[in-house]
Amino acid sequence: MRIGVNCGHTIGGSGYGAVGLIKESEHTRQVGYALMEKLLSEGIAVTDCTVNQGISNLAHLEKIVDLANKEELDWFVSIHFNASKEHKGRGVEIFTYQGKRHQPAVKIGENIEKLGFKNRGIKNGSHLYTIKNTKAKAMLIEVCFCDNKEDVELYQKVGVEAITTAIAEGLLEFSESLDMVKDAKKELPFEDFVRFVGEVAIKDWKERRIMLPSVVVAQAIKESASGTSELARNANALFGIKKNGWTGKVYTKTATEQRPDGSYYVVDHTEWRAYNSWEESILDHNDYIATRSTDGGKTLRYQPVIGCENYVLCCQYLKQCGYATALNYDESLINDYIEKYKLYVFDEGGEWCLE
Repeated sequence: MRIGVNCGHTIGGSGYGAVGLIKESEHTRQVGYALMEKLLSEGIAVTDCTVNQGISNLAHLEKIVDLANKEELDWFVSIHFNASKEHKGRGVEIFTYQGKRHQPAVKIGENIEKLGFKNRGIKNGSHLYTIKNTKAKAMLIEVCFCDNKEDVELYQKVGVEAITTAIAEGLLEFSESLDMVKDAKKELPFEDFVRFVGEVAIKDWKERRIMLPSVVVAQAIKESASGTSELARNANALFGIKKNGWTGKVYTKTATEQRPDGSYYVVDHTEWRAYNSWEESILDHNDYIATRSTDGGKTLRYQPVIGCENYVLCCQYLKQCGYATALNYDESLINDYIEKYKLYVFDEGGEWCLE
């Protein structure tokens, strides 16, 4: 996991932070750099996305986003201190894209609340430049109000260490939950990856008769780049299934879709299902095929796929039922994977090997 940390605002001129009883720009650095040290001590890779000077506020923000987007970050975290017109505002609040209640953001708010601060909750930060433009999931943390006497006194009482611990623990809890599987399967050779998926797919086919094993394996290879994609590495997701009613963990990244005319477009901040293991991902994929409905269960979207014993028809049904927007999705599964690598052996109960 890699986290980008931004100590909000410049140290002078354009982009300088609020000045109340304490100076925002000074204390964002105290908290931000202490947070970086704490994360590094826990084995988390950290990118410093702090920018000290800018010819304008926009230029300052653009530099921050540029630093963040040069890296494959799992999270971008920007540290700030709030202020209000009448100096009566109090508490911590956290901004995310569209106000998404991501697990670590919620946890961080709860942790800071335990220190005695009012928890103002998760807010919609879609209008904030860094939240809107960073590729990674992003949160902007307003630790407390720098112009409120009660907030400042509490902040000085609990200290920077307590604040950084509250933030780090929220991020670390998320890191542990998504990276539970840190074994050899993460970097399996192609042959071993295919065998692993095949074994799980065959067992489930025998027990539930949902998805033909050869098709499951072909989809896993294609959609996860044989287990090396961002979703496979960071969310244990081999199939790239969007949230669609899922109540478990989610991973947010851009989706690339194809239009009927063959052109492509992207959908930013798409939420994808995340898992504790690759096996869980495979089984949920089959559950999704077996249960996906858009009319309350009256009809099943993938009914023709369920139990289909012919891999050609199964792939064609997947495409016809709208599983993927790629125009040649079915042909690719059949020609580039099942027939090329003889994955149909999994359907026949034979011993597969890479020739």
